[in-house]
Amino acid sequence: MEDDGLIRISEAAQQLGVSAQYIRLLETEGKIPPARRVFGYRVFTATEVARLRAMGVGMRPRRLRTAEEAVGGAR
Repeated sequence: MEDDGLIRISEAAQQLGVSAQYIRLLETEGKIPPARRVFGYRVFTATEVARLRAMGVGMRPRRLRTAEEAVGGAR
């Protein structure tokens, strides 16, 4: 899937320093935007992984920033 510019959840998790299960949990709880699915796999673009990083995924913040806060640069 790397050829399409899409990153599977396992690779995204590795880049963020968390487990794929943690990303799935955050998605289920509505704390992060849902990942797109291609052929049954959760996939992300590099931009989406960067957005998750900006939201605080993998950084152990007290509270994850919302997608709007991450994009808008609000703190």
